[in-house]
Amino acid sequence: MDIFHVLPLLNFEMDISKYTDRKFLKWINQPNLKGWQFSFERPELPESKFFNIKKHDGIDGAYSAAIKHRDGFLEAATELGIYDKNASRKKLLPLNIKLSPRNTSGIVGVCRSVSQRKDREKPEITWRAGYQNAKGQNRQKGYSVQGLGEKTAFYEAIKYRRNFLLSVYDALKNDFAKEVLERHIEEFDAILEYASELVDDSDVFFFLGALNNPYLESTSKKEMLDIRVGQYRFRKLVMSYWGNRCAVTGTKHFLTAGHIKPWRDSDNAERLDVFNGLSLSPVYDKAFDNGLISFDNDGKIIISKKLEAEASLLGISPADKLSGKLNFLHHKYLTWHRERILEKV
Repeated sequence: MDIFHVLPLLNFEMDISKYTDRKFLKWINQPNLKGWQFSFERPELPESKFFNIKKHDGIDGAYSAAIKHRDGFLEAATELGIYDKNASRKKLLPLNIKLSPRNTSGIVGVCRSVSQRKDREKPEITWRAGYQNAKGQNRQKGYSVQGLGEKTAFYEAIKYRRNFLLSVYDALKNDFAKEVLERHIEEFDAILEYASELVDDSDVFFFLGALNNPYLESTSKKEMLDIRVGQYRFRKLVMSYWGNRCAVTGTKHFLTAGHIKPWRDSDNAERLDVFNGLSLSPVYDKAFDNGLISFDNDGKIIISKKLEAEASLLGISPADKLSGKLNFLHHKYLTWHRERILEKV
């Protein structure tokens, strides 16, 4: 390395005025660390990389490497619809579809707020939905719990946020960005559908009580929400598939829509796969869950040796069979159940 490359390493007050193109670049000048830092702080695609002058043959080399990396990254971000050099940041898609550290509800863009006003004795409680106005400014739309009730205020906030996301979706031109946002909107659709079915006061209390619990982290709340909403959607799909009747007996009473391959063992796709479910009356559902019965790929019942002696007392017969709605797509799940759940001894 010649003297012209050594000098910058010794100079604590380097003149960087000639490096005029510094978009997303920052000069780091510390005693033991000197170089150019590239940072792209968009929640959709965060990126950060440091270019040390020691590793890039001086300040010019580090700057050139940072510029090359930045330009390549921005080109890729443009293709993904995340960055547009001709648009202001406010007019892009400034939506974080992941939970922020400040989130308290487990739902992106929606929160429950408690505030005390001087002119009122009791605190004002609202469910609030985040959105952006025409200028790209972050705003919130509030729905009063005192005026609407807990469930309705929650529902209206979710609906407002969902409608805002839909307006953003309609304005997007990039297919990748639309696909990402579409999945996010579907999450809100599922929550709305689930919340609309909450009629029993105890169900409302349990559901919203968990979301309002200050001792639960937002990630735990989101996990709880995903499970409850997912199981609701799964049950609805399975019941509809089997005609709202028991897949064995044909009864329409006291039905349970259960997984063939249990929720805990399934991946996200399997948990919502209608072919991973059976609609069964209570005795068959309990026996199936506990591995006392299963079914072969033709739908014929398999009775565990542990149940054989008392199967008839429960109304379970060796002649039982799943209805004609059994599909070959059920086979992989039934095979899994026979191999992992069915009690063979």
